[in-house]
Amino acid sequence: MNENTLASVTWKLQALSEELDKVRQSLLNHDVAMPSGDAQAVDAPAELGVLLNERRKQLGIDLAMLELQTGVSVSTLKRLFKDPEQVKFGTVLAVARALGVKLCTAV
Repeated sequence: MNENTLASVTWKLQALSEELDKVRQSLLNHDVAMPSGDAQAVDAPAELGVLLNERRKQLGIDLAMLELQTGVSVSTLKRLFKDPEQVKFGTVLAVARALGVKLCTAV
């Protein structure tokens, strides 16, 4: 790969990354964001996986796009949606953040 081709590919990747950030922010700010009154209690890890996957579908984000947004592989995303206990908690947080889902506890 020559220097011009490498520079072109690097520029395109940077532009795509910036566009993904804009789309992600737009989705989080758009009216499809979960209203604060829609908070749900999750009693089992599998319920959290289902909730995150439903949110992904609600936003119209396919697995490949979510992979690009989070850096989490499609295979790991599938495991997370099936059973979040099978992935690192940091991965769950990254995906939840990308989907606009807040994880919190009520006192």
